Amino acid sequence: MFTTTLGEAAQFAGRRFVRVALLPGLVFCCLLGVVALVAGEQPPGAVLRTWKSQPVEVKALLVGGFLTAVLLVSAFLDSAQSAVLRCAEGYWVRIADLSFGRFGRRCHRLRLLRSADGPAQYLYPPRSRPHEVRPTRLGNILKAAELYPQLRYGIDAVLVWPRLFQLLPGGLLGALATARAELSALLVRAVLSCAFAVLGAGYVAARGGPPALLLCCLWGGTLLAWASYRGALNAALVYGQHVRVAFDLHRTDLLEALGEERRPDPDAEREQWKRLCLFWHRGVPTHHEIPPAECPRTAPDVPDVQTGSGISLTQVTVAVAAAAGVVGVLPPYL
Repeated sequence: MFTTTLGEAAQFAGRRFVRVALLPGLVFCCLLGVVALVAGEQPPGAVLRTWKSQPVEVKALLVGGFLTAVLLVSAFLDSAQSAVLRCAEGYWVRIADLSFGRFGRRCHRLRLLRSADGPAQYLYPPRSRPHEVRPTRLGNILKAAELYPQLRYGIDAVLVWPRLFQLLPGGLLGALATARAELSALLVRAVLSCAFAVLGAGYVAARGGPPALLLCCLWGGTLLAWASYRGALNAALVYGQHVRVAFDLHRTDLLEALGEERRPDPDAEREQWKRLCLFWHRGVPTHHEIPPAECPRTAPDVPDVQTGSGISLTQVTVAVAAAAGVVGVLPPYL
């Protein structure tokens, strides 16, 4: 049974690698090759004749080099999935956080204030916690799912999730894995689309290629990146819902595995989870007397965002890409 489980896991990991990294990397390299071919000094027909005249050894070397590049890109994408997700959530280096991050947080705080109560609980942290707002829509969706168990049951999701995950049933684990793979695949496509827009348009501009090809690379890559990111938002909503279900239905399974009795009263259950989280986080024994409740921590000062345009970083990026395309094709006509 153990070997069967390992085989199934390896098979799923292989399918996930092909879908998330290998196929997007192959398409990316092929598109860059087509752009280099069209924008090159020689017409495609001459390049094809040159290819046919090459010895078999040279052709094998070129094909091997191309496949190696595809595998390197795919391996990089596979290993960078966590970093890509963190970046998409808005966890950036200090310089970017102080500039783009501040701009994005102000936009989404304004949208949070203007949004209806129903949809906002899945898209943003509570209005009572404006300091938890992330600078990206994806980050806010996942932050809302992360805060859900704390607001409902007093559970610190960062501490409890690795332990609860081990007890989830196979059906929910499969749903979580599928949603996570879909989210990673769409984010990888968005990153590759941005890279294609920059590299393809830059190469065409440097070689003095056709303006139509430059616009196709820049605007086409930007459009694909935007569409992939929009799909990733839907995948993040699905993943967040599965996380909420895991805490709603299976938090008691973790208590049972720990030998703890579930408290029937909601306040007592919150106190129980508070003690367990203190034990895991600081090593405070669960039977230790907890000092009187401290004064609630004051949230960081948040600027007033009652008014403003609410323009997001995505909208700014699309506008910059559109302006760059216009600037790139205008010089020959000036």
